[in-house]
Amino acid sequence: MSKRQKKGRPSAKKRPSSSALPTAGPKREEAINAALKASFERLQRRQFEKAEVVLRKALSDLGRDPRMMGNLVASLENQGRGEEAWSVARSAVEHFPEDAQAHNNLGAITKFQGNLSDAEVSFRRAVELAPDYADAWRNLAGLRDFTAADDPDLAHMRDLLARMPRNNPNRAAMYFAIGRALDQVGQVDEAFTHYERGNRARRGTLRFNAPDMGRLVNETISLQTAELVQQGPAAGAPDDAPILIVGMPRSGSTLIEQVLSSHPDVEGVGEVPDLPRALDPHIDEPRFRMQSLARLESDDLATIGRAYTLSLKKRAPDAKHVVDKFLTNFVHLGTLRRAVPNAKIIHATRDPLDNAFGCYTTLFTSDVPFVYDFKEIAATMSHSKELMDHWKTLMPEAITEVKYESMVDDLEGEARRLLDFVGLPWDDRCLDFHKTDRRVNSASATQVRQPLYKSSVGRWKRFESHLAPMKRALAEFGLIESAD
Repeated sequence: MSKRQKKGRPSAKKRPSSSALPTAGPKREEAINAALKASFERLQRRQFEKAEVVLRKALSDLGRDPRMMGNLVASLENQGRGEEAWSVARSAVEHFPEDAQAHNNLGAITKFQGNLSDAEVSFRRAVELAPDYADAWRNLAGLRDFTAADDPDLAHMRDLLARMPRNNPNRAAMYFAIGRALDQVGQVDEAFTHYERGNRARRGTLRFNAPDMGRLVNETISLQTAELVQQGPAAGAPDDAPILIVGMPRSGSTLIEQVLSSHPDVEGVGEVPDLPRALDPHIDEPRFRMQSLARLESDDLATIGRAYTLSLKKRAPDAKHVVDKFLTNFVHLGTLRRAVPNAKIIHATRDPLDNAFGCYTTLFTSDVPFVYDFKEIAATMSHSKELMDHWKTLMPEAITEVKYESMVDDLEGEARRLLDFVGLPWDDRCLDFHKTDRRVNSASATQVRQPLYKSSVGRWKRFESHLAPMKRALAEFGLIESAD
């Protein structure tokens, strides 16, 4: 699964700790591997419905298999069918109780549902079954609060990392998990060393070129002009009013989504690629994406608007307003303005130092390739700001900015302002956002289950002695004053 791999991580190969199949044989295993490969390819292409078809047929023909069930969890989750995904994950555990991956999948789904204690039980069972299962250890460590440097879980993770070959791709997960634990117990210097090594290990597995992002932004600004964007709504465009949250990761976007989703008329659906999927059929070639969008006729724009809003309705059929938190939607706001003219856009922002450091200390399970290098983080923040400034000039009435620090300092005031912006009456439940029973499938899934806290404001200062490179990068792109 390309977006959130820890929920039913799709696989094209045999997983560790899988239970022996009662009717196993070479032909059956070959057929299962073919289904895994086919479903994995479709998941990677965001063809979640097609992946489901492949998997359900294979499960019907071949019988239960924990790997295929894991991929089915991924397919259902990405379609917004969280309860069905949980049922499949639970069934996998019931039928394959000795399969560590099944327990890890169930723990991830349960975590996103907000049941953190049950999620911890599942992750704990996964590492009991497979003591060297790095991803399960990362998930478990992400739920725990570490209070002592001699914690047995921390000791086990250290030992596991020490035994891992240098080329093992799971080293990044262990570096981040250990870094978080050391951070919590106050061993700042060693924590930073692990964060740094984790970022280096993860970045080495990714393809990303920051200048490409800069060229995309420049091209978008040159093509999505005031003359084009301000032509007005496309004829036949839907009158739905979705709420889009855009911006950088670790900018407070999940907090905003949770506050809004605590209102009875609003439902957040998380980070869903529904807008890009609605646009894709109208793109001539990927390298000409922005040119294709700039040439769209009114009929095409209306078709895109209907496809996008229909997909959101399927995810939240009873909601008057749906919150879409796919952060990189900011690239397509010019097209969105004409295709879905009543959409409201919230730009989540945060102090650049805290935002950059928050990215650097997070191992993302989604496709966020620019967060593992300070200069690439700074470049992306700068490009994002440049494009958002462009959109705010062209459609100021459709966009509002929300600073994380303002939410922390005055939650009620900011919540009232947000509800007024999207045209909703006040509701006290927005202040008790941590009590709202809903799925949260982001890196902040655990934080928004807690009352508002201020410890993340200025967090970077504890690590300041290590952050000269981060300051230089942010200063180079004009995001902070000179670091000299």
